[in-house]
Amino acid sequence: MDGNAFSTIDLFPLIVEHRHFFKYASAVDIKIGTKLAVYTSLDQDDMLALLADYDLGNLVSFQGISGGVENTNYFVTTDQGKYVLTLFEEFEAEEVPYFLDVVAHFKAEGFNVPAAINDKQGERLRMIKDRPAIMVDCFPGTLLDQTDVASCALMGTELAKLHKAGQTFPEKRPSHRGVEWWNVTSKDLAPKLPVEDATLLLDQVQAFDAFLQSAVELPAGTIHADLFFNNTLFVGTELSAIIDFYNACHSWLTYDLAIVVNDWCSDPETGEIELEKYRSLITAYANERAFTEAEKDNWPLMLQTAAMRFWLSRLEAWYGAIDDPERLAQQHNPEEIKRILNARVKFCPALVG
Repeated sequence: MDGNAFSTIDLFPLIVEHRHFFKYASAVDIKIGTKLAVYTSLDQDDMLALLADYDLGNLVSFQGISGGVENTNYFVTTDQGKYVLTLFEEFEAEEVPYFLDVVAHFKAEGFNVPAAINDKQGERLRMIKDRPAIMVDCFPGTLLDQTDVASCALMGTELAKLHKAGQTFPEKRPSHRGVEWWNVTSKDLAPKLPVEDATLLLDQVQAFDAFLQSAVELPAGTIHADLFFNNTLFVGTELSAIIDFYNACHSWLTYDLAIVVNDWCSDPETGEIELEKYRSLITAYANERAFTEAEKDNWPLMLQTAAMRFWLSRLEAWYGAIDDPERLAQQHNPEEIKRILNARVKFCPALVG
């Protein structure tokens, strides 16, 4: 190994979590040598050609956005405003309209969400360098550095409202990272993991399979399915917008709630739930939407399954990039979610309200 190379073990501690270095409203200017999660590179001519098809004004500047691990994003500033250009790296053009429809639905329901802007021909989806792409408004605000009791309460209320609105969305599309995906992916990855980790992973998959066979009915609807706190924007203490709906799907409402709880209410060092944050979020949610008895009974499973799903997706991304040091350094750390899963296996607080 030459002096400039890094092993997988060397790189693992250097991974920087998305939420700590990406500020949605203030990206760093592109400079030679900057490490950006920009998989499709665009130059000024590309941006000028793009804007010629929109009524968004004249180009002032553009910046690649660091931090994303699935899509390429650019800030685009014109003399009329600031926008975000997203190029989808994992979806093909025929897969994207569902997500655009979901966001349009929530916007129509009164939520601050980044709906796609139509071009001069009335089209919201276009191809740029063979990737499907959209332009959306850039909302004011920044990411939270960390959650607190007040922000958890705000999210509890907003999530419950989002869930009620999502139940009226007509299309019932399963998650592309749902039951079928995790059954296949867990079996593919298990032989690569330490025995203890493989056992933990496969046990969780089997537990959810048993739940499905039990035919328990839980309230479902169209959910965000990735509402980590770095997918929200705040202006001061007020929620400004919910972003990144590209994991949206039709699924159980408490599964989505569990995803939120595991991120917003967990100590990242231990994985344990911070109970004051938890009670604040759950109480606020329950004030908007009451839980069924079946939801309460199956709550521990949902917390564990939500943790398993994100641990598995991070493991998949990690092993998928293991031979590419630059891409590997952009991946989220699987260990944080594994700590959360282990903590949920040991203890899950009750779902009340």
